Amino acid sequence: MNNVSLISFKVGGFVLFGSIGLYFVTKIWTKWQKMDMDIIKARVFLNRKFLKRNWQYIFLSGASQVTHQFLDVSIFMNYAGETFLTDTISSFLELMALVFLVLLTYQWYNLILYKK
Repeated sequence: MNNVSLISFKVGGFVLFGSIGLYFVTKIWTKWQKMDMDIIKARVFLNRKFLKRNWQYIFLSGASQVTHQFLDVSIFMNYAGETFLTDTISSFLELMALVFLVLLTYQWYNLILYKK
């Protein structure tokens, strides 16, 4: 039997973070079309902290997704049982992958829409 409150919390988290990420991506895309590419390149490659955080978010998102998939394959191959705990961990890892991607888009949002 599924825990309805956990499922609604999980779905709500995905919808919330997905909507936030979609907002950032839309704002970035509309602004990006009007900007000079050399300005974007300069802002990105002259800011070492920005590049480091970008790679951290990309790595953490990918690692969360790979771990989630590994857990799903383990369940499918009957190495791990499908329990409430494994389902919760798998969902959490999937949500964390989305959260790291939203943090990445937020960082780009700050870089592209930076006003001095």
